[in-house]
Amino acid sequence: MTAALAVAAFAGLRRRGGSRLAGLRTARRWPFCSGGHGRTPTRCAVVVSGGLSCISEQAPAVTDSTSTLLSGLISTDSPEKLISTVGALTAAIVCHEAGHFLCARSVGLPALEFAVGFGPEVVRLGRDAEGTDFVLRLIPAGGYVRFDEAKSVQLDTGEAVTEFDALPAAARLWVLAGGVISNFVVAWLSLCGTALTVGVPQNVPLAGIRVNDVSGEALERTGLLKDDVLLRIGSLDTSGSGNDIAATIQYIRHLPKEPVKILVEAGDQQLSLDVTCLTDAETGFQRLGVLISANTDRVLAKAADFAEASGIASAVAGNMLGEQLKALQNLTSGSGVGEVVGPVGIVQQGEQLAQSEGLAGLALFFVTVNLNLALLNALPVPALDGGKVFFVLIEQLFAKRLDEQRKQDIEFVFVLLVLAAL
Repeated sequence: MTAALAVAAFAGLRRRGGSRLAGLRTARRWPFCSGGHGRTPTRCAVVVSGGLSCISEQAPAVTDSTSTLLSGLISTDSPEKLISTVGALTAAIVCHEAGHFLCARSVGLPALEFAVGFGPEVVRLGRDAEGTDFVLRLIPAGGYVRFDEAKSVQLDTGEAVTEFDALPAAARLWVLAGGVISNFVVAWLSLCGTALTVGVPQNVPLAGIRVNDVSGEALERTGLLKDDVLLRIGSLDTSGSGNDIAATIQYIRHLPKEPVKILVEAGDQQLSLDVTCLTDAETGFQRLGVLISANTDRVLAKAADFAEASGIASAVAGNMLGEQLKALQNLTSGSGVGEVVGPVGIVQQGEQLAQSEGLAGLALFFVTVNLNLALLNALPVPALDGGKVFFVLIEQLFAKRLDEQRKQDIEFVFVLLVLAAL
C-alpha cells in the first residue's frame, strides 16, 4: 500500500468557493496516482484540500490554473516553515500507512517493510520481532507498507492467492479501512490537542462579502477597493452573514451585459456604484474581476477541558469535511468552483497557514491533509482503498472471488481514463 507526494502521483483538489476571482472560469483536473510493489493492494494518495478554502480565506487569485498550480520551484523566506509543512504532509501520509500496518498486524498479516519516503534507502532503522524492516528513504514525500507478494496460500478450492487475499473478508476490510480510520482519528485528536493548547483558528461569519484584492484595471472600472464589503449585487442581497461565495460567483456570471448596481460598505459609509462587468470571450460569463471571499473575523477557539475540546474538534472536523465534500461535488458536477492543486500549491498553502497562524495554522494544515486523505481514499474508486473495499463487498455479495487480473485491468483502465483527462 503506497502513499506519495509527487507531481504525477499526488495532487490536491481545492474548493475555491472561499476566495477566487469573481465569475472567472478555471480549468478542471482530477488527481491520480499509480504505484505499488508486486501485487500489493495499491493505493493512491490523493488530497482534497477543500478545507483550506475555509481555513485560509486569502487564497491567491486564479487567472490561469496551469500557471498557478504548476508554478515551478517553491520560493520561501522561511526554510523552517517549508520544512515543517513538508513534514506535516509526510506525517499525514505516514499516519495513513500506519493505520494499514497496525490493522494488518492485528489480523496476523506480516509486512516486509514500512518505509518513510521513496527512492534509494538512506538508513535502515531496524527490524522488529515480526520481521518488518523500518526504512528511511531518500525522497521524504510519503511512505508505503510492503507485504510479501511472493508468499502464496492455497485455498480449499485449490486456488493460490496472496496472504492478504487469503484473509477472511472482514479482516481484509479491516486492513483496507485502516488508513482512513487512522487519518480520521489523528485529525480529531490533533484538533483536540490544538484546542487545549494554542487554540483552533476559526472564522466567525460577518455581514457581506469582502473584496480581498483589486487590480488596477478593476479599480478604475468598478471603483471598488481592497477590504470593501459588498452588501448587494444587483438583485442579490449579500448583507447577511455566511454568504455562499460559489453561489455569488454563479450569480455574477449570469448578470446581463449592462451596468449593475452594487451597494458597498467602505469604512463607515455605504456607497452605491454602477459597475460594468467584464465578459469572458470564451464562455460569455460575466465577472467583476476582483478577488472576493466570505467576510469573517478570525478568532481562536480554546478549550478549558477535554470535553470542550472534543466539541470544538468535532465541529471543526465536520465543517472541514463539509467543505471538502462540496469541493468534490462541484468539481465532478462541472460547476467550475473546484480545481486541482498540485504539490507546490499544497505546500504553499501550508506555508501560508504556518506564516499567518503560527503553530495553530500548521496544526490545521496537518488536520486538513489527514481529512483529505481519509475522504478520497474512502471513495469507491478503483485503485483507492474504497475501490478495493468495493471489490471485497462484491465478492461477498456474489459469493465468488473476482479474478485478480480483471481487478488489475479495471484499475489500469481507470488510470488511463484519468491520465486522458489531465
